[in-house]
Amino acid sequence: DKASNDQYIKELFSVFAGFLEIDSYCWEIEQGRHSSRDIAVPDVIVMGSPYSLPETRQFINDNTKIILLSFTFGKEIVNNLKSLPVGTETVTCYKHYSEAHQAAYVLYEMGLQNLNLYINYLNNKNMVGKKMDVALYSGYRDAIPNDVETIIDLGPMYLSLNTLLDISMAAGILNNEEVEKRILNYCSKLALPKNHTSFFFNNSSMASMSLKVVTDCIDYGMIIIDQENHILNYNDRFKSMFKIDSEPADKSISDIPQLVTLTDEINNTGEVKDKIVESAFKGKQLLMSKEKINKDNPEFDIFLILFKDITEIYSLETAFQKQARKQGHIAKHTFNEIVHSCEKMNMLLERCCKIADVDKPTLIVGESGTGKELFASSIHNASKRSRFPFVAINCATIPENLLESELFGYEEGAFTGARKGGKTGLFQSANKGTLFLDEIGELSLEMQAKLLRTLEEKEIMRVGGDEIISIDTRIIAATNRDLKSLVESGKFRLDLYYRLNTLTVSIPPLRDRINDLPALVDSFAAGEKSSQEYPIEFTDEVIRFFMSYKWPGNIRELRNCIEYMVSIGTSPLGIEDLPDYLHDEYHDINGTSASILMPHSVSISNSEKNEILSILAILKERPVGRRKLTDILQQSGTYMSEYRLRKIMDNLYREGYINYGKGSAGCHITNKGTSLYQELSR
Repeated sequence: DKASNDQYIKELFSVFAGFLEIDSYCWEIEQGRHSSRDIAVPDVIVMGSPYSLPETRQFINDNTKIILLSFTFGKEIVNNLKSLPVGTETVTCYKHYSEAHQAAYVLYEMGLQNLNLYINYLNNKNMVGKKMDVALYSGYRDAIPNDVETIIDLGPMYLSLNTLLDISMAAGILNNEEVEKRILNYCSKLALPKNHTSFFFNNSSMASMSLKVVTDCIDYGMIIIDQENHILNYNDRFKSMFKIDSEPADKSISDIPQLVTLTDEINNTGEVKDKIVESAFKGKQLLMSKEKINKDNPEFDIFLILFKDITEIYSLETAFQKQARKQGHIAKHTFNEIVHSCEKMNMLLERCCKIADVDKPTLIVGESGTGKELFASSIHNASKRSRFPFVAINCATIPENLLESELFGYEEGAFTGARKGGKTGLFQSANKGTLFLDEIGELSLEMQAKLLRTLEEKEIMRVGGDEIISIDTRIIAATNRDLKSLVESGKFRLDLYYRLNTLTVSIPPLRDRINDLPALVDSFAAGEKSSQEYPIEFTDEVIRFFMSYKWPGNIRELRNCIEYMVSIGTSPLGIEDLPDYLHDEYHDINGTSASILMPHSVSISNSEKNEILSILAILKERPVGRRKLTDILQQSGTYMSEYRLRKIMDNLYREGYINYGKGSAGCHITNKGTSLYQELSR
């Protein structure tokens, strides 16, 4: 009939325009006058019904290929029919028997097992007296029984995917990429049985060739799935990799137990590139990639998923990590180890976690002792490079003439004393991982230029070599100097400064995060407990001093102080257990050092009194130089740092209690000093 003829011709043009010359013949219109039509002998004839064959003979020659047209319905209407109750008595109503029969067949093929389907057509007597719940039709209503309450229009009868593929193969154009894309776009609006889409991938010459390459030449397991996670196609490697004995085609991913552990990754609506996933089989590591095949179609998704067994590679990587750890090329710290409580540090750590995800050069700025390497190590461990080496080098400790060979490596015979076979540089040792350049402000301008080229080109050349070596290394640099000032003074390259300054971490000094100090003290003390038999406590006086002290050496100075106090003193640890320089600093801050000049002051402590008495007692015996005085004090059991001794003697000299002799005469006690000794001895 004309309506169907017009519909099918429209669809054929939408798919094959530009590839095929399409003409039509409608028996309903042209019967009896076809002799007046000038229709070229066709290469392909598509018949709407097998009953059209007598009328079709006039166009057939020895080379003509005949295709019997099949139709299908829209995706939305079929999905709606699936919601009808199971056992619904349903009849397909069409003008001709062949159409009604094919409609019922197509609906069953779509999975509408909830319907009990019958067929009805014009002048059919078999449905007389049968009660139907639902009648289905497509445009032609004359075949609908009178006593059916629910009538549903199935909409246009679209050309089926099988028909389009048959035409493409008959015409020899199925291997054309544009044709395949048009077919996929056309089918996105259709309700397709699973085997239809699978049929497309099995019969497309381009897809078949690709599938053969993957199957025969690449050691990958492969599946093709639709947007509902049904497997449309697969290769034998996939079955063997997951130990699948049954036929996986047309099954859902969730129906295969061996794929349950990968459900989240497969359900990901986006594409996946080389993601390491756990297999359902213990000890098996897989590399998974997922890519949409029909990228030009936003409404209909078909995905190619590849699985690579990397268990052996993963084991080698683990061994490599152990070797890197043995060589010291491993990051030992994480953000969880950074003790803090103040809001400033909370914000800094949140920012550092974000920086870790950005694979770009990073600059860490902070005073000496603030923990720059701790932050660099933590950033590496939080990044995607955490499984690879973390190599650290202090640029200030290596001579300029050796630094280049350390960073870039050298070839055998590159210079006198070069190792036989050459040496791998730190850039290569840190490949895929992170290279931490501490004290980068100490680099010469020449080394800065070479570092900049490496950052820009991601390539190095060994000293004495002529081969360009590609590297993939993230740079984290650190400095306690003001690089901007160095740039202004011409000591640091502006282009390198901006290359490193992409991501910046500024670590505050301890004096600016003093509220973190009690937690830091507890943390460092806890680290020393293993060597102590008693609980470690600090007096309130010491904690108050810690909170008031400026800590020019920052965290490193605090840690060293705690280690010294725990090792030397006895809990509770007080002022007398401080390192010498901090002990003197305490007296300076609290004004107690002046009390040695005022022996009657109630503020003088017993320890200070004994120190003065010990010094005066030795000088009462004979004049002694300061170095000799230090030795005598130690032999008598009175330990005093040179700094502390010098300060006390300078005060005694200023007040006239002692005098310094000329040359090697040393210093001696005065009469006033003797009186002070007698007074303090009471």
